[in-house]
Amino acid sequence: MYINFWYPVVLAAELTDKPLYVKMLGCDFVAFRDSTGAAQVMSNICVHRGASLSNGKIKGDAIECPYHGWQFRGSDGVCTKIPSLGRDAKLPSRAKVDAYPVQEKYGIVFAFLGDLPENERPPIQDAPEYGQDGWKSQLQNYQWEANFQRAVENTLDPAHTEFVHPSMGYGGDREDYNVPDLRVVDEAWGTGTMTVFTSPDLPDSKMKGIKGAGQMEAGAGNHGPSQTWTKLHFSPVAWAHQYGFSCPIDEKHINRFFLQARNFRTGDDVDESFNARNTDVMLQDKAVVERIVPAFSPETSTEEVLVKADAVISRYREYLKEWERRGWRIDVDAMNAQKDKKAFAIPSPARRNSKGWAVETVPLVGAASAEKAAAE
Repeated sequence: MYINFWYPVVLAAELTDKPLYVKMLGCDFVAFRDSTGAAQVMSNICVHRGASLSNGKIKGDAIECPYHGWQFRGSDGVCTKIPSLGRDAKLPSRAKVDAYPVQEKYGIVFAFLGDLPENERPPIQDAPEYGQDGWKSQLQNYQWEANFQRAVENTLDPAHTEFVHPSMGYGGDREDYNVPDLRVVDEAWGTGTMTVFTSPDLPDSKMKGIKGAGQMEAGAGNHGPSQTWTKLHFSPVAWAHQYGFSCPIDEKHINRFFLQARNFRTGDDVDESFNARNTDVMLQDKAVVERIVPAFSPETSTEEVLVKADAVISRYREYLKEWERRGWRIDVDAMNAQKDKKAFAIPSPARRNSKGWAVETVPLVGAASAEKAAAE
């Protein structure tokens, strides 16, 4: 799991002025809307005695701890009230919790979980079709009991479609089946490929006629560690573009927001059919990914036998290694070894400008070496 990226928190329509507990990257968060309706995301741990802020109340623009009534401002996490000290008391400077930058986009509330300054933050993956004339978008949300990297690699894998998805492959019964050489194209925060392959007609009667049995163009790529895109060009004019915004709940569970935009059959009357089809495809992937052994992708390629069809996956792993070298990878083993004795928080941008934080930040792999390299 990696800090310093935007992660989906909750569907925007589901976030109200009632505190919502959310677990992300193995840490505890609280999300809510303040008195202005603005979405706020903060560390869930009260720095007084460790109570869960998500069990508290919203008081204007702050959240009140249910244990002793301490109030923390949603925009910056600073404590604004400690009832036991009395009115007009000077509050301790260490009375603050991590608060994170928030954006609402595509009907999703995103939080930037990291401490990078604004001008250095990777952007949220772009879905340019969203809201555009001629395109219809639908959003779904679901959870898997799987490691996020295994799930991303499944999306990037062009060879699994033939065997995992009956509506898109022939189940390996074609004697002439193969994956052609892939042209892997890098972007600023990820990689991907498009290729032409043969697929059957769509089985759903409402979908028939979009394409016949024959060639279609499709491909996938990643943006950051856990956001993905998939493009399905059933014909020169019938396209479906899909965007996966996933957040690791912890190292073995993911929360995924799936956005699909299509430029054909854009009427509301077929929305249910598209959602059902997408759910079927998701469940086919889920059945495989949740049973992969080991649960985590290997640290080295020598532990697997990779072939040319795995080119995008190999390149994605290189990106992960680069973000690890920057000191952005969470040391999950070190965090879990202390989970019953110590609370952790994802570092927020405010930590770069102030000292004296009660809750320690998550341990990071290679953080010391990354800081040394930056200093040099």
